[in-house]
Amino acid sequence: MLYRKSFPGVNLLRSLIMVPFMLPSLVVAIAITEFSNLVGGVTPITAIIIANVFANYSVVVRTVGSQWQNLNQQSDEEAEIAGAGRFMAAIKVSLPQLKGSIRSSSALIVLYCASSYGIVLSLGGGKVNTLETAISISVLQRLDLQHGAALAILQILFTVAAFTASRWGGTNPLSFEPNHGKAASLDKRDWPVSVFTFITGLVLMLVPMILVFVRAFISTNGLTLNNFFLLDSHGYRNLLNITFAQAAFNSFRNLVFATVIAVLLGGLVSYLLAERTRRITKLDRKTDAGGIFLDAIFLMPIGVSAVVLGLGFLVSLSWLRSSWFVLPLVQSVIAIPMVIRVLYPALLSIENSPREQALTDGAKAHQLFFHIDLKLVSPALKTAVAFSALVSLGEFGAASLLSYGDLSTVPMLLFQLISRPGAENYGMALAVAALLAGITTLIVMLVSFETKSVKAHRQ
Repeated sequence: MLYRKSFPGVNLLRSLIMVPFMLPSLVVAIAITEFSNLVGGVTPITAIIIANVFANYSVVVRTVGSQWQNLNQQSDEEAEIAGAGRFMAAIKVSLPQLKGSIRSSSALIVLYCASSYGIVLSLGGGKVNTLETAISISVLQRLDLQHGAALAILQILFTVAAFTASRWGGTNPLSFEPNHGKAASLDKRDWPVSVFTFITGLVLMLVPMILVFVRAFISTNGLTLNNFFLLDSHGYRNLLNITFAQAAFNSFRNLVFATVIAVLLGGLVSYLLAERTRRITKLDRKTDAGGIFLDAIFLMPIGVSAVVLGLGFLVSLSWLRSSWFVLPLVQSVIAIPMVIRVLYPALLSIENSPREQALTDGAKAHQLFFHIDLKLVSPALKTAVAFSALVSLGEFGAASLLSYGDLSTVPMLLFQLISRPGAENYGMALAVAALLAGITTLIVMLVSFETKSVKAHRQ
């Protein structure tokens, strides 16, 4: 519906469904908690499943939808003319062509569900554990680094298997916009699917987020800002070591350093991979085993648990353990794969004519990059910066191992609030969740709007 059909508001919906995917995991947990309260309560396992559906819904929509949009409509029309009907045409003609993207998105969801540390920790209530939470228990509670390392190896092996499966075809699930393709207008036959799609999207995507904003501003006494005024305190019975403002400063400082490192290193890797791909294309090679291997190596951290990365840095860089810089360093490693997923296709899509003309005029490699490549991929660069910032802002897994005391970040403060009883604490948590959700939504919409503006200008 969002990629094969055209209707008013379709671009807005494409952007909105990306917001839950970029939300911090603890905000997702709070949103699903409010949603479960609305429907009368659910079991911890059910809540975790709903939260993962909420967070990963856009992975399927964008991965499968982008490929579906580019399928040739003529084969579908011919099947319908032959009497197959729209449903059978979709099953017999379109579905076989979508196997790659379906397999890719399925493997990615397995990967993301296996690394949903904050969701499991918050919604599991101590009754549901995964490899990630077991690693955290071993390291933080039992102080058993060897057992934690053994569990981390199992997590990495699982990640490698799921990541390998995700690379078997499919498109980039992190892109804001689909590839070029024609979309037909809605007709009467689309109404049943349209109603189902919109109701599902409303219930799964919008209701949990709306509940967070409503509960943050509304109490039993009506509209109030008390939850936000409480952010200047240390919580009920001085639960918190630092205030929200201090945690926000720590998060912002980490965000800046993590984003700079991720964009610089990720941009360099993207450029080198793109140049390698161009050389391989000129040599007319069908496959590039080396390029595929390098691509997989640099993209692997996208699926490796942040808890595992945090444990790795905790063990290997013990001399940095007490420094605040170790956390943004880990966060930059987590963000680098997203930077590559955004910049590499953009660099690869640059036409050869302006580059060849610049080379003919005597331009050096660095001049070619700064004056041609960088200007043409500036929208993608802004998207990469936004993605990196959001990753750092909402990262919780590594922070739970590496940030403590006055170095705590906003997600750590949020977890402390929701893990302790008290109406004031939960009210503060709702206020923090609303702020993070608002910032995430704003950034996603701004990046998406600029991407559309650039495409419209080019057209």
